[in-house]
Amino acid sequence: MSASRFTTNTIRVGIAGLGRFGKLHAAVLSQLPGVEIAAVCDPLASEVTALGERYGVAGRFSDYDQMLAEASLDALFIVTPEPHHAAQAHAAIERGIPIFLEKPLATSHAEGVAVAAAAERAGVLVQVGFLLRFETQHALLKAEIDAGRFGPLVSVRVKRNCSRAWFPDYGARAHPVYETSIHDLDLLLWLIGSPCSEVYAVERNHTGLRYPDACFALLQFANGAVASVETSWFVPAGAPANVLTLTWHGTIDAELEVVGTERSARLRLLESGLAIWQPTLTTQLETALWPEVAGQVAGALREEVAHFIDCVRTGSPSPIASLSDAVAGLQLAETIVAAAARGSAITLTAES
Repeated sequence: MSASRFTTNTIRVGIAGLGRFGKLHAAVLSQLPGVEIAAVCDPLASEVTALGERYGVAGRFSDYDQMLAEASLDALFIVTPEPHHAAQAHAAIERGIPIFLEKPLATSHAEGVAVAAAAERAGVLVQVGFLLRFETQHALLKAEIDAGRFGPLVSVRVKRNCSRAWFPDYGARAHPVYETSIHDLDLLLWLIGSPCSEVYAVERNHTGLRYPDACFALLQFANGAVASVETSWFVPAGAPANVLTLTWHGTIDAELEVVGTERSARLRLLESGLAIWQPTLTTQLETALWPEVAGQVAGALREEVAHFIDCVRTGSPSPIASLSDAVAGLQLAETIVAAAARGSAITLTAES
């Protein structure tokens, strides 16, 4: 990675995509010292105007390429729908702009490989948004595993099931392996620290939308560890709500279990311990990912964004969120989809 390109202390940031997560990123960036939101871009003029007014943003665009050409950006956050990620990343890389790219890196392994290769050739920082690497409990677990206290890992189980009410927004947009399980595939690569060697998967489509609403996979890793992956969109409306950000209101039922020869661990991150009972529902306030305290966004998202800004300042690649792991996660996602379609296991090799 090339040395820092900045001559001032203020980093001019652009945000492409002003949906739910784009707004969250804007809130965090507006609170970081030495960062200016210099430009925002979205096809909806009303979103551009509203966010521009809220944070005093001078550069307001509906066209992505125009923003890149005119805004003089030091860094860019791409928070657009998944099918746009690869092309928008290439356009920014060509201009030498460091990129924070919300997951997934792309919608195919080949696209991800191409983005990573372009970034390496150009010496441009690209960090993909896997915020669980920046969450305190996951980071502590990773440190315990890396210190050898678990012994060799035997198995890892990951589950990420979501409210059924959300699925119509995503069922026509992205396979659940790319939308929800991609976080867990990244966790598996990060925690196990070994390439995957074999994949078996099953998926189901009960709702009749473009993509399946449930997917289950069994993965074998080169170091002998085994992992199971579960995701579905059938958490009922009556479940305790633990996601109450912006226009979201519902539940993510997520669990991580790690078994080693010497120790084991279980983490249910979104069960914060703070439950509020109301006449018609129970809410569990989210305290780990992006809670707002005293008007400030805290948690893993803030740590992740601040880390990226630090990497931009120093011109250094992230030691926490590697682009190669983001590419490997895409390969796993693609192989899971292929294995489910084939109905039998797929073996991965170094040349796959």
